[in-house]
Amino acid sequence: MQTATSIQPSARIALTGKVTCRGQTSSAAVVDLGSNSITLRLSYDIKATEGQAVSIDSTELGRLNGMVQWARGDRIQVGLSLSSNTAAKFASYHKYFR
Repeated sequence: MQTATSIQPSARIALTGKVTCRGQTSSAAVVDLGSNSITLRLSYDIKATEGQAVSIDSTELGRLNGMVQWARGDRIQVGLSLSSNTAAKFASYHKYFR
């Protein structure tokens, strides 16, 4: 039986990348990674608005494409264009980095 003191916290990996929308690029940090969306905190305002296409380039996840679902201040949520390749990237991330 494990006690609370013997349980090690899981390592947290900070995912970062570059977000491009309408020719403007910003560095970004992942705030939340869902099964079909990703929430990002942007370093620069790239004037992303709901419905615009974006691409996300990350070392850990590769290139992802999607549409802005909402934008609030320095945060945006992107609904991802799911393909078998994107699904495999997410499965790999959850298996090896979480």
